Amino acid sequence: MRFPGDSTWQVSSGDGDTFALYVRDALGISTPTADSIPRLTPPVPRVHDVYVPETFGSAWDRWWSQSFLARGAQHVPSRWPVGLPGELRAAYEDWRPHVPGVAPKARENFSAVLREVVAQLTGELGREPVFSLSLVEIPVEGEFWRRVGADTVLLSEELMASPHLIAPLESVVRDLLR
Repeated sequence: MRFPGDSTWQVSSGDGDTFALYVRDALGISTPTADSIPRLTPPVPRVHDVYVPETFGSAWDRWWSQSFLARGAQHVPSRWPVGLPGELRAAYEDWRPHVPGVAPKARENFSAVLREVVAQLTGELGREPVFSLSLVEIPVEGEFWRRVGADTVLLSEELMASPHLIAPLESVVRDLLR
């Protein structure tokens, strides 16, 4: 999904890297980084009968962080954490088709809120704001928003459809103008 402005602002949106989050949920990984992101929805079945090295949690944290640079953890097997159970890839593919795309209501709401923010800033600045923002949609529980880079934000579909979207969106756009 793209919302090009008058060549002064641009917002791109795409699906997030659910494979790393799937692994986290399936194995029950609990680290400060892993716990800071809500669980996937629909829920991921827990895997109990696999061996996972003691260091897997910290390796998962690094893997998750690197997945944004590589544009997807599932696409870089050489960066997968040591000890990643092989059967998780097939289980992920079985689970993945059940992940719905962004609902039309969420897209419509996001578009309306974005245009409201741009109109407000245009009035304040006397011209359209100049910025570029990349949104990464992840299918997680609740209204979730996390800035993961200067111009990159993780957000949930639930927040995209919510009237509460305006505050974090306006905040990040204002910050990008500085």
